[in-house]
Amino acid sequence: MDKALKLAALLVMFWNLENFFYPTKGDNLAENPRAVTWKRFKAKRDLISKTIIAVKDQQGQYPAIIGLCEVENAKTLKNLIYDTPLSRLGYKILHKDSPDKRGIDAALLYREDEIELLDTAFLRIKEFQTRDILYAKLYSQSIKDTVHILVNHWPSKLGGEKKSLPRRMEAALLLKKTVDSIQSVIPSAIIIAMGDFNDSPSSAPVRAIPLNNLSLRLKDSLKKARAEIPGTHKYKGKWEMIDQFLVSKNTSAKAEIISFPHLLQQDKKYLGDKTRRTFIGPRFNAGASDHLPILLKLFD
Repeated sequence: MDKALKLAALLVMFWNLENFFYPTKGDNLAENPRAVTWKRFKAKRDLISKTIIAVKDQQGQYPAIIGLCEVENAKTLKNLIYDTPLSRLGYKILHKDSPDKRGIDAALLYREDEIELLDTAFLRIKEFQTRDILYAKLYSQSIKDTVHILVNHWPSKLGGEKKSLPRRMEAALLLKKTVDSIQSVIPSAIIIAMGDFNDSPSSAPVRAIPLNNLSLRLKDSLKKARAEIPGTHKYKGKWEMIDQFLVSKNTSAKAEIISFPHLLQQDKKYLGDKTRRTFIGPRFNAGASDHLPILLKLFD
């Protein structure tokens, strides 16, 4: 770690874990090449653990709060935080099964020695089946203040951007309603909305949220610097910034992308690097995710 590195008052991480499923008994690889065996599960789990621990080497501290999406169930998370080196860090779990058809949910991990859980809710869109938005009201010992966290995984663009837009707008309206409700009671509240929004920072649904989009600023700075990895997810050779942090206007914070070498591989088709995902078609690729994690550093 660089001795001159300024530690964040609060370090928050978000990561889409790309179908982080628990092993299923009786799966036959000959019949289902994408089956999640114990060996495959442990390989992915250990890469996730390795990444969280590597944040300490890079930032000088562990994330106090970690938002996750594409997690199957509580068993998956318990195995991650209890059966890996993360077990010594004291993470606690917030999770609830959602009505999503793929069986994937949003979740939250928080370090009990740094964070006190005050309240939680799982906000549901009633119009169609999708992931809940996870809300958590937390007290941070490091900043001596309450933080309102909202973990999102908005509907995808399956079926086309135009056709799927109303679904993401419904998610945006639910998030906006929640933010408005918090700010109507506490105008100066520290609010952090994070997640895979399945849309760009400049899209109409994301712009509907009355918060500062740190990822829009990050995207612009990476583009200006001609960074090799200017996004969190690569699709058909183009990096996209669909994993984002949005914060209340009174919050002094900075966002960045985590791009450790073990999360990447060579992109032979489009050149440069791409995410090292878990599967490529039916083939097990032994990667952590098709998304890169993002970090939010909140300063005093």
